[in-house]
Amino acid sequence: MATDECDTYLRIEAGGTVREIALLRLGLCGFGRVPSNTIVLDDSLVSREHAMVRRNASGMCILNDLGSTNGTWLNSRQVLGPTQLKSGDRIQIGRQIIEFVQNAAPTELPEQTDGRTQFYMDQQLVSAMVIDMRGFTQLAAAMGEKAIAAMMADINREAGELLTASGAWSVKFIGDAILAIWLHPTNALMRRDVVTVLDVVSGYQEIFRLAEKRHKPPAGLRFGCGYNAGTASVGNIGSGAAADFTAMGEAVNIAFLLESATKQYGCNILISGSVFSALGDVRFRPAQMINADIKGYDHSVPALALNFDEVAHFLQAFLPV
Repeated sequence: MATDECDTYLRIEAGGTVREIALLRLGLCGFGRVPSNTIVLDDSLVSREHAMVRRNASGMCILNDLGSTNGTWLNSRQVLGPTQLKSGDRIQIGRQIIEFVQNAAPTELPEQTDGRTQFYMDQQLVSAMVIDMRGFTQLAAAMGEKAIAAMMADINREAGELLTASGAWSVKFIGDAILAIWLHPTNALMRRDVVTVLDVVSGYQEIFRLAEKRHKPPAGLRFGCGYNAGTASVGNIGSGAAADFTAMGEAVNIAFLLESATKQYGCNILISGSVFSALGDVRFRPAQMINADIKGYDHSVPALALNFDEVAHFLQAFLPV
């Protein structure tokens, strides 16, 4: 089992006692006065939801201020945007000083294969991820056309940057949903491929939290995610200026249906068992799979149901020692 708890943490001294809060890969750590935060600070200078640290798949930790009244300070400088942390940094939130400790340097994931040289349809193993916002129609009605458009423009821009950095071969924005495709020319997935997709899901959580602070929607922003792997027809579809990279087939359809089924099963993420079957560098089968009934299919799909707060712990079992 990975030992993320030991190599990266926040050290807090208060009332004569020292606490160490582990930062797991793909985990979010919130600071603020209300109990929903990971670290609750009983301080009148601290906002209800004050700041956030996200640890990505490579191990890098990013600090964000969440539009707090009195600001977040890093090494005596105010945090004005997403800021990478380094071991020994001192974060000040209200009257509290928090030390960031990281004993193992972040390691970048291997680059994904770029499949954009294809200009024809071909059968290839792909990963398909669908993310869809919950309650979009109600949000749009409450916020108005101009406000919802501005918020979605920010979300889609930042999501596009996140997916481009992840090596996604194709990204489609479909209303309030997004479809991302990764190619696997070796006809197998590696563990790093699964971690890449989960890193995007973690990054999307961060994007939504920041959008809440910027645009003040009347309700919290939520989303579901379906993740599948399988053979699809991939290539450059269309003609002339309308040609576009895309993937079609059952593998993509099931990703959409799994996302929809997250509502039925009361979870945030459904990962198809096909993802684990396609792994080429390890034999791994989660213990608690469910048989998910999905619309339009007369057979169930084995899948792993996860909530966002379970992803970091799943990753520990999934990654090599």
